[in-house]
Amino acid sequence: MTGERLGRFGPAVCAFAVAIVFLVWSYAYEGRAHVVPMLIGWSAALLTLLDIAAQTRTRAGRLLHGLLSGLPLDGAPAGSETAAAARPSTACLWIAGFVALVAAVGFLWAIPVYALAFMRRQGRVPWRRALAVAASVTLVSWLVFERLLRYRVFEGAVFGGQF
Repeated sequence: MTGERLGRFGPAVCAFAVAIVFLVWSYAYEGRAHVVPMLIGWSAALLTLLDIAAQTRTRAGRLLHGLLSGLPLDGAPAGSETAAAARPSTACLWIAGFVALVAAVGFLWAIPVYALAFMRRQGRVPWRRALAVAASVTLVSWLVFERLLRYRVFEGAVFGGQF
């Protein structure tokens, strides 16, 4: 596998492997406790398979890539702002930052901070729209998990959550 192919497929394949490990781990829980981790694992596995398919040079892959990222498969011109956003290393750093934030302060605080930071920095979305989306995503997450499913989301180490 060439370096260019590894750069295209590497992050998605790694994310797929993590999703599968998470999915297998979710089945270790008993009763209703495994439902949300299982849902997350299956969703992540499906999304990473879509990402892998979107990286192919096929007609369907190009169409998927355009639909999922809004960027052409061949990438943006070198040195452009969108080229930096499309780099796999940048994507991995954003994901790692979100995971670290969740571990520190929990999901309900990490979601709006991450959404706002990502939309402003990577998406160049105006402040008002970014704030509205971050608040909406947080509210929906809270309503679905805490209220509807009665699933207590991880609170983070700072707020007493235990790993």
